[in-house]
Amino acid sequence: MSLVAQKLRAATAEQVEPRLDGPVVRIRARFGKTWAASGTGFFIADWLSSIVTARHVVALADGAAPAEVSVRVLAGGRWVELEAVAVAYPSGGVAADDVAIVRVNARCTSALRMATLDAFVAGQIWGYPLGSEAPRAPLVVPAKARPSEGKVLLDRQGRIGMSGGPVVAVVGEGPPTAVVGIYLGPAPNGGARAQALAAPSVLASMEAAMGCA
Repeated sequence: MSLVAQKLRAATAEQVEPRLDGPVVRIRARFGKTWAASGTGFFIADWLSSIVTARHVVALADGAAPAEVSVRVLAGGRWVELEAVAVAYPSGGVAADDVAIVRVNARCTSALRMATLDAFVAGQIWGYPLGSEAPRAPLVVPAKARPSEGKVLLDRQGRIGMSGGPVVAVVGEGPPTAVVGIYLGPAPNGGARAQALAAPSVLASMEAAMGCA
């Protein structure tokens, strides 16, 4: 797998482990002087200093890398800015898998776990819609999910700004923690309202990116 890897800055301090309210973050990307992209991301278990998001949140359509990435997360009911030090994603422009990894100078011990979806389930899309600047928990959009050739198809759309957020399976009585995909946005054809990149494709890209980001 060919990757684009961009170092954003050198870490300015020792790695921190803030008391986060949850694993979901807000992401913005700057290209030149313009903050041109905004979306959602989340910490994932086994890579506690890495945030998963959609590639189109941190890269232009032609694959150009950002000059800067802003990552904000709730901690103690207020926004905390995390230091983003690197970003990596598959090369190939819009033809590449829509996934990216942002490395931060922090650790999250409440990270989510990826899980393969092999049947129709009730699910939820988590994310921060565009314009929701107040410090609050991510929006939750219920959606039925089913697997389809490397994607997860959904019967409801999230709102603009929720791209890159986790799609979680709701199973049993406990809180949902199993991520079955990364929310991408509206589905390109009929049969579903929206789509997510399925967990196996996400994990394959993460394995490749960890040596670069």
